[in-house]
Amino acid sequence: MSEEQEILLALGKRIDQLRKQKGMSFQTLANMSDFEKSNLVKLVSRGSNVTVSTLIRISDALEVNLHELFFFETDSER
Repeated sequence: MSEEQEILLALGKRIDQLRKQKGMSFQTLANMSDFEKSNLVKLVSRGSNVTVSTLIRISDALEVNLHELFFFETDSER
């Protein structure tokens, strides 16, 4: 797996972790961030690539600072 894919997967897991902590469904987060639910599921499960503006909308919907989405370690960093 490439480093880029590893980072995208870790980012998706972090977003899902924050979503669950906030007690939000995929649909609620998708609606609040103006992002298709199917694309959100892909981001979380497969680490699909997203734009910075999408990440800003997701962080706003989760009520966290953008940089908090990046509080994770990849397997290669452990």
